[in-house]
Amino acid sequence: MDPQPECDGSWYVTAMERLVGAVQELSHARDLEAVSAIVRDAARGLTGADGATFVLREEGQCYYVEENAIEPLWKGRRFPMETCVSGWVMINAQSAIIEDIYSDPRVLVDAYRPTFVKSLAMVPIRRASPIGAIGNYWSEHRRPSAEEMMILQALADTTSVALENADLYTRQHDMLRRLQEQTAQISDQHASLAVFTRALAHDLREPVRTLISFSELVRNKARNPEKQETYLRFIGEAAERMGVLIDSVGQYTGLDNPDRSGRCTCQLADIVADVRQNLAYVIARKDTSFVIGSLPTIVADPAQMRQLFQNLFANAIIHNAPGVTIEVDCNVVDGVARFTVSDNGAGIPQGKAEEIFQPFSRLVANNESTGLGLSICRRIVGLYSGEIACESAPGEGLVFRFTLPDAVSAQCVVSEEAVARESEPASVLIVDDREADLELTQIALFERSGLRCRVQSASSVEEARERLAAPDEAFDLVLLDINMPLSDGFELLRAMQADETMKSTPVIMCSGSDHSLDRTRSAELGAEGYLLKPPRFADFREILTRLPNLHLVDETKGMTLARAPRPLTSALAD
Repeated sequence: MDPQPECDGSWYVTAMERLVGAVQELSHARDLEAVSAIVRDAARGLTGADGATFVLREEGQCYYVEENAIEPLWKGRRFPMETCVSGWVMINAQSAIIEDIYSDPRVLVDAYRPTFVKSLAMVPIRRASPIGAIGNYWSEHRRPSAEEMMILQALADTTSVALENADLYTRQHDMLRRLQEQTAQISDQHASLAVFTRALAHDLREPVRTLISFSELVRNKARNPEKQETYLRFIGEAAERMGVLIDSVGQYTGLDNPDRSGRCTCQLADIVADVRQNLAYVIARKDTSFVIGSLPTIVADPAQMRQLFQNLFANAIIHNAPGVTIEVDCNVVDGVARFTVSDNGAGIPQGKAEEIFQPFSRLVANNESTGLGLSICRRIVGLYSGEIACESAPGEGLVFRFTLPDAVSAQCVVSEEAVARESEPASVLIVDDREADLELTQIALFERSGLRCRVQSASSVEEARERLAAPDEAFDLVLLDINMPLSDGFELLRAMQADETMKSTPVIMCSGSDHSLDRTRSAELGAEGYLLKPPRFADFREILTRLPNLHLVDETKGMTLARAPRPLTSALAD
């Protein structure tokens, strides 16, 4: 074996200079990656070793975080504490010197055999309750001197402090980030409270006043009997304005604590098709046309994306004369979707491009607008770390540009036309004992919206059982009333879940009551959703987007609720 090296004064001075340099670098390290890189290089340079490793204790194992060596060692690998020298050093809280690795029982020989290592030295990081170890390795038999071990241990002691500082810095940074997030959330909540207060104090007063005034005139039929129909129309319009405003305020305040669990892969071409269907009446009334470019598939909340595009489209339609054209386009640059929604309408005055995003901002009087639509757009875009801005000049239309950096873009880009494909219309069974409710459901969900599919009805649980069990019937969706005589909807839902032939058929529970216990029980029994009667198509559509066996196909004149096509392998198997 080689004799123990003699450490002269010049070596010691050089080593101390290197140690001081490493200590200074470690004092500035702010994370584990920086600490490990400094230790990896310093540990080898201090002793002139052929290799050095930086090892951390991690859940009962030795994790080889970093290395600097003439040949690869074990970077990234983990070994049980009891089977390797670094583990022995940490368990016993003392250094180890092994001149011949093949003659020491502490060495996991199989791990060393493929390497250049013949001798090694290891010191613990933190002498009390070690959290790691630093190793030196030589390609020849060698026993490091006491001075070399002292220098190596000094580096390990400094590393312990650096790791604690890095951990403290990381925790402080995380705390600061959480504090900033909480501050932003509080600011958003204050803004929402201001919006809510404004709605109560001002914007709701006008339709309420209208309702009260004209209701009084309707009750007093002796006055102006020929205007009764006009008064009723005013009452209906005021009630509609109240409903729209309440919905808008709810949408705005609902973005204070968004639920990220709703994010999924969604095709924006489908989203835009849904929005056009939802706005079909006003699009036809205002003779609006669309030019839709290629739209990407992204990871986002479909409901938020629908709200975003619907507000932008509605803004262009409502505030312009009939015949406006809306163009939608998107470019994906470096994985970030950059969108443009523009129109060829009247535009807005110079200097107003930022004002239109403020809550309740209206540049012109318009009873169809709540003044919250574009504010909601900005909040939605902000949820994806994006920005939205408006460009315009009088007579040149509006151009909205926005990004959605957090909406991870998929590789494929699909056009609106590409997703419109022929599929078999779905069969829907509505179960309700009240004839009036059956009629209202069909009108609200299918006739008024123009949603095409095969709709059938049953007026009792027993009739529904027979229809569902019939061999020549195949229903894709059941709309099930809760409160019915003899047997209620929960009983049928429970029976369907227990029947292998019916359990895969999705069920949406319907009720005139918004009782939380009914909603909870519906979910526990396996219902896919809950609709409050009379149902709204927007709520129905939201549930449909979550059903894998159904999809909405946008067509030239309306939309079809279709059975989702089966995978090719299943079709071939049949």
